[in-house]
Amino acid sequence: MLASSASEHLPVRPSRRWSLVVVMLLLTLLAHLLALHWLNEQLQSIAFFDDDDNDDHAISVSLLRPQSQQVPPPRKPAAPTKPNALTGETPPKPRATPAEVVDKPAPSQSPSSEVAVKAAVPEPASTTTAPAPTTSSALPADSTPSTATEPQASAEPPATATAAAAPEVAGSQEAALPNVNALFDKANPPPPAELRFSAVGMRKDGRSLSGSGTMQWRHDGQRYSLETEITALLFTLAKNRSEGEFGSLGIAPNLYVEKRFGRSETNTHFQHQSKLISFSASTATIPSNGGEQDRGSWIWQLASLGRGDPGKFEPGLNMEMLVASARGVDAWRIKISGKENLKLPDGEVTTWRLSVIPGAQSFDKQFDLWLAPDRYWYPVRLLHEDKNGNRVELSLIKISAK
Repeated sequence: MLASSASEHLPVRPSRRWSLVVVMLLLTLLAHLLALHWLNEQLQSIAFFDDDDNDDHAISVSLLRPQSQQVPPPRKPAAPTKPNALTGETPPKPRATPAEVVDKPAPSQSPSSEVAVKAAVPEPASTTTAPAPTTSSALPADSTPSTATEPQASAEPPATATAAAAPEVAGSQEAALPNVNALFDKANPPPPAELRFSAVGMRKDGRSLSGSGTMQWRHDGQRYSLETEITALLFTLAKNRSEGEFGSLGIAPNLYVEKRFGRSETNTHFQHQSKLISFSASTATIPSNGGEQDRGSWIWQLASLGRGDPGKFEPGLNMEMLVASARGVDAWRIKISGKENLKLPDGEVTTWRLSVIPGAQSFDKQFDLWLAPDRYWYPVRLLHEDKNGNRVELSLIKISAK
């Protein structure tokens, strides 16, 4: 009786179930925070797919404040000199000040000294500058520039500036290369297949990211479709699609669609009947002469030319290909570097390595492409580097026939 009454007055302990619920909620919240932190780091590591041409179309506007020009005060006319009453001689004129020399040079001043004075003191804005004389490179061989209206010394500074700028312009112009369509006589596209790659992205700051890539190559001998995709984690970093037909020059794209991470989709249209190339990301239209490729089909056009005319593949061969991107057409310079042996999952294979330098308007810096003749000239490795120093490498894992 006493024991039962004592147990009734003891305090009741809280249930352990609620303690476990609180602990589980805290652990869940901590796990979510860690997951968000990890996801943020991964997003930053794949951001190089979106930072390569951010400033290509940026417009910078600066407002210039007009500078007030100070007008020198008018000079007082010099008083006439009177002859000395005793000797009858006229005293010498006072020496001219520097301002007077600039405003009105003496007639006896030599041309070289006049140029030196004008270079030291800037002329007023209202003064009209004579145009620079035409250099001899712009004249016929039997023509000489006329020097009757101006001293030869005054034309030396512009001529010197033109001569200094000439080597820079000449150095920037690269020698023209033959087009691939003029070098190869036949094109034989590889059989339809699905190619799977391992993808590794390397930022210029040393961070890297691993993913996968696929190329879906389909055709029926007359028309083709190509879909290329690179993924990492759960994100699609880059995806493009090329559709068209086969013509006398090999692959002839009709439509190219590109979607990059963090960017809107862009379309490039090849209008073969009107012989024009148009873009959804630009109002420009570019004439088409035939044989132009897009950013997806150029790989398979090179594979088709190598498979159709393999005797033309020689180490050191340089050629040019016109490639259309999202906003324009560039001339890509292609060099066949030579043969290399690569190890694939199914064994070692001999490949042709090609180094590709895109045009100046492209955000790409260089491509290196390996084509395997023993694998129907399929691309088995691709290395891409943009102008910011970021790199992406695709290495073949598996080929599935379609």
